This record gives sequence, structure tokens and C-alpha cells, in this order.
Amino acid sequence: MKKHTLYNKFLGSLIKKGNKIGAKRVLHEAFLKASRQTGLSVHILLLRVFCKLNTFVEIKRVRKKRSVHLVPFSITFKRRSYLVVKWLMQVIKADTRHVSTSEKLFNEIQSTLSKFPSKSFKIRNQNISQSLLSRSNIHFRW
Repeated sequence: MKKHTLYNKFLGSLIKKGNKIGAKRVLHEAFLKASRQTGLSVHILLLRVFCKLNTFVEIKRVRKKRSVHLVPFSITFKRRSYLVVKWLMQVIKADTRHVSTSEKLFNEIQSTLSKFPSKSFKIRNQNISQSLLSRSNIHFRW
């Protein structure tokens, strides 16, 4: 694993209309604030968020004959890191409060690392439970 892979994925998901500097500022503010509060470095915070939201399966829709089945697939590291970033960004976009994006990201990182389940952790658990429920459809993979 490269040192900054997850950081670059976060950065890429935050870029809007080519404004990389603004995205860096948002990401840096959120992780710096979280780093000051927890006393951990930014890279360790990234790894902890990744470990907390990491999953090994994903549900995909497979069409056989005239019906659609939800089938669990094992996923690669690249896909897992993408899903972690996607779930965090999904929660941030769903937050309708009138605060900055860096504040929303900080709150989600803080709640993910705390003992109480965050919204992104609930999305992860929903993915896992859905894959467990549809494991009888594994034979539709090939």
C-alpha cells in the first residue's frame, strides 16, 4: 500500500470543478482538527478510519434470464478504499446543516472513530448484512 493512497482518494472525491487547492484546504482542516483532538497523526487517523469502515464484500445486481438478483462479490483493496471514501462523502453530502464541508468531515471522522456508530458505519453494516442475506445467490456469479 502506498503511503498516501487513501489521502489522494479523499482529495479526488472532494475536488469540484478542478479546484484542487480548495479541496486540499478542506481535507487539511478536517484532519488537522481531528489530529489535534485525538493527538494522532493524520496518516494514523486515515488508517483507523479505513480499518473501521473496511469491508471485504460488495453487493452487485446480476441479471439472469428475466430476473435481477443481488449477488455478493469479494472486492480488491482498491475497491475497498474507494467504498470507504464513497461512504464518507455520501454522509457529508446528506448532511443538510449550514456548516463548512471541513466541519462536516471532521464530525464524521470523529464519530467514526468514537465508540458510537456513525452514519457511514451504519452504511457499511447495511452492506454486510445485505450480503449475508443474499449469500444464497452466490451461484449467479458465473
